[in-house]
Amino acid sequence: MPLEEAVAGSAESEAITLMKQRLSGFETEHGRLQGLAYQPSPTDVAITTTPKAGTTWMQQICHQLRTAGDMDFDEISSVVPWIELAADQGQDLQAVQWNTVAEAAGDVRLFKTHCWADHCPPFQRTIVVIRHPEDVLMSFYRFFEGWFFEPGTVSLDAFADEFWLARGVPPCKMQNASYFVHLISWYKQRNNPGVMFVCFEDLKENLEHEVTRIARFLPTNARRYDDPANIQTAVANSSFIFMKEHESQFDEHLSKLARNEACGLPKMAGMSQSKLKQGKVGAGKMELSQQLRDKIWQKWKEVVEPVTGCASYDELRQQLQKRK
Repeated sequence: MPLEEAVAGSAESEAITLMKQRLSGFETEHGRLQGLAYQPSPTDVAITTTPKAGTTWMQQICHQLRTAGDMDFDEISSVVPWIELAADQGQDLQAVQWNTVAEAAGDVRLFKTHCWADHCPPFQRTIVVIRHPEDVLMSFYRFFEGWFFEPGTVSLDAFADEFWLARGVPPCKMQNASYFVHLISWYKQRNNPGVMFVCFEDLKENLEHEVTRIARFLPTNARRYDDPANIQTAVANSSFIFMKEHESQFDEHLSKLARNEACGLPKMAGMSQSKLKQGKVGAGKMELSQQLRDKIWQKWKEVVEPVTGCASYDELRQQLQKRK
């Protein structure tokens, strides 16, 4: 995570300050900048999301499509590496060894990133996954709880006010954009034929339809990815039930084992935390206070609406659906 996020404000609780201090060790400056300097090949594809918007799900979908169902990997980021963290995990983005199955088949290489458009390497194809901000916040909070802070030490409101909502436009490459800035940075590229938007909620509603869209977007080399049998395999292997049965392959253990101690955490911290929740649509609305929801939509009004013309996430989703 960005080094500058370790800076604490006077109003921050000790727990929030400690969380940020820990996060400051998650990435090294050398490792992150090395990743952002990666020069993609024409058939490389990036998956970009704000954290907790469906990243792991999209990694699995794309990997299943390109390999016709391969599950012979340790953890999904070993075959769809995280650009910002790869060097710190000992992965060489220029090498092919991490992607033996796909490379042998002559298929595309896939990469994960949380970069906003301005800092992302120049991929010719990028899949942008977006999700309702209330659900993103709720999922992000639950993901950090029990890993970067102990349950009960940081309230949801404090996490939102002093961390998630406090982000904005990154002043340098060592910081991530806020949810809202990340969204509009990619929205501005919506007319680029090499950029495809996928809504998390659409994946939930009609996985097969969205997997087919994704298959047709991926650059073709040795074979077509939208073959009906390939689509069915990818859909089956990307279902919640299937991924839950293979949970250890989607639990972020590579980054935790590589970086926990650098964050001042026990080596096995967060290992009991599952990334695979139900991903319920609308869960945030049920759990967030009205005051916090008002803050989210005020930020939307300030940052997103002037660029998109959409007063809500649902309006934006409808607008993007019309473009399919």
